[in-house]
Amino acid sequence: MKKLFKLLIVVMLVFALAGPACAEYQDMWANVYRWTGTMNGDGSMALTKITSGVTFKVLAIDSDTAETLYYYAKPAMTSLTNPVTTTSFADNAICNDKVAFKVDPTDATNDQYVDLIVTDMAGFYSAFVENFDKYTHAIVIDERPNISHVGTIWFAHATTVEQNTGAYFLPDTLVKDARVEVVETCLAGTIDVGLYSSQTAGDADGFRDGVLLTTAGFIGDTGFITAGASVDYYPDSTYGDLLYTILSGTGASWDAGGGRTFMGHVITAANASTVTYTVDSTTSGEGYIYVEHVRLR
Repeated sequence: MKKLFKLLIVVMLVFALAGPACAEYQDMWANVYRWTGTMNGDGSMALTKITSGVTFKVLAIDSDTAETLYYYAKPAMTSLTNPVTTTSFADNAICNDKVAFKVDPTDATNDQYVDLIVTDMAGFYSAFVENFDKYTHAIVIDERPNISHVGTIWFAHATTVEQNTGAYFLPDTLVKDARVEVVETCLAGTIDVGLYSSQTAGDADGFRDGVLLTTAGFIGDTGFITAGASVDYYPDSTYGDLLYTILSGTGASWDAGGGRTFMGHVITAANASTVTYTVDSTTSGEGYIYVEHVRLR
C-alpha cells in the first residue's frame, strides 16, 4: 500500500511539473468590428462584424518582434504565418473569420499578453491593440468619415517588383501623408510607396519616392529649404507627385521659380486606389508603411 501511495505521489509530481510548460501556449481569438459613427437607439455604438479582408500581425508586447504563431485550437501545432493573411483570416479551418491563433506569449511578467496590428483592407483602416489576451474577444476598428485615420501595413522584400499590399482606399478619400518606419535595415536600398501602377492613373511612387532603408526608425523627408526666390523649395524631397504639387511662376512671389507645396490626393472611383510599395534591393529588410487619410463623405 505504501509503495502504491509513493507511486501516486511521483505521478502527481510529474504532471504538476509538466503542466506549466503546456499552459504557456494560449489560444486567442476575437471578432473584428468596424464602427462608421452610427449609434444604436440606446446610445451604444452600432458595430458591423467584418468577416473578410482583414489582415493582422501579432507582436511581443512593447516590441517590434513578431510572435511565433500556430493554428488556433489545433493540437497538431501547425505553423501559422505571421503576419496573418486575409486568406487565412477568412479560412474556416484556420481563423474562421476571426483574429485567431495559438501563441506562447513573449511576456516575461505574465506570459499572457501580445500586441496586435489589425488592418481592414477595405478603406485601409487599422487598429493597434495593446495587451491582447485570451480573455479579449472583440476588436473595434474606427472607420468614421471626416475623421483622420492612419492605415498601417507591413513590408518585407525579396524582390524589386512592385508589391500590391491589397489595402485600398474608398472613393472620396483624401490621402494626407505617408510615412515609412524601418524595423530591419537594408544595407543598400530605398522604398517607393504609392498607388498601383496597373490601375488607371496609378503612380507607384506617388506618395513617397526613394526613402532610404539604411537607418532604423521613422524616416522623415530629406528635403530642405534653400536660398532663393522659393521659400519652400525641397530639391531632395522624398515625397511623390500625388502628395506634393510642383509649383511654377515668375516674379517676386514666394512660390516663384518652383518648389513643392503639400496638397494631398483625393481618391476617386475612376482612378487608382490600391496601396503598393517597391524596393530597389533584394537584400533583407522590413518595416511598416503608415498612410494618414480622411474619408470626406
